[in-house]
Amino acid sequence: MLHRITGRATKCGPSAISAIAGVPTQEVAAVIRRLFDRPSVNGVFTDELAAALETFGFVPDFALWHPKYGERRHARREEVWERIFADVPSEVRAITLGTFLDPAPSGTWAIATSDHFVAYADGFVADSAWFSRKPRPWRRADPDCGRVALRRVREAVRFVPAARPMPKPQER
Repeated sequence: MLHRITGRATKCGPSAISAIAGVPTQEVAAVIRRLFDRPSVNGVFTDELAAALETFGFVPDFALWHPKYGERRHARREEVWERIFADVPSEVRAITLGTFLDPAPSGTWAIATSDHFVAYADGFVADSAWFSRKPRPWRRADPDCGRVALRRVREAVRFVPAARPMPKPQER
């Protein structure tokens, strides 16, 4: 389920995280600035997006990478990338946004095109520029969806809520 994007920060990375985690974009930007020692957030890399979502209780469970980006040039810090994505199953595939979303894949996704992040879940999309801050249905017949359907998916990562450890029974 996607949430309405709230907050003052308007960039696509914090907006996608806001839609997935349900937190205001300025909180997301503050987390990214703190985690990566950045003075401002004008764009995010996939490792930054995943690290911020991890802070809000979401972890990746599957990733799709475009063949041209197999070198992970989109990661800001290799050690963060390795920590988060080392055991995540993935597939390398060249695909467009429309081809990816038309069959309505299950789960909650952060999808990166060449220059923009989109959040997707349960047939709905939300973002800061192309669609709406309020989740709306993905339909190829919709002019807003149709005009971006041919954009190349650079990477798509499915996120799930992190498993919470069971509390240890107290000894008497």
